[in-house]
Amino acid sequence: MEEYSFRFHITDSYPLHNENDKIEAVVRTKIKHADRGCLYEGYLRVHITKVGVFPVAKDIAEAISVRSLRQQLAAELKRYVRPHRNFL
Repeated sequence: MEEYSFRFHITDSYPLHNENDKIEAVVRTKIKHADRGCLYEGYLRVHITKVGVFPVAKDIAEAISVRSLRQQLAAELKRYVRPHRNFL
């Protein structure tokens, strides 16, 4: 199993104008591999609704090409943003 470390920081959040009760958060993301160093550093969007937290798949697909890492990144993003959603 590959070892990756993820660093997240919510930099901005705003309501989406065309969607009711939907907030978009911009998360600064940094992914490091234990041996290869920094794999990705940039911003990813996350949509937050009453139902849950949904990372924007298009952003993740553009940032990462490996499918297993995409899935892991989406899960880690959800895990990071979920406790913060009441404060956004």
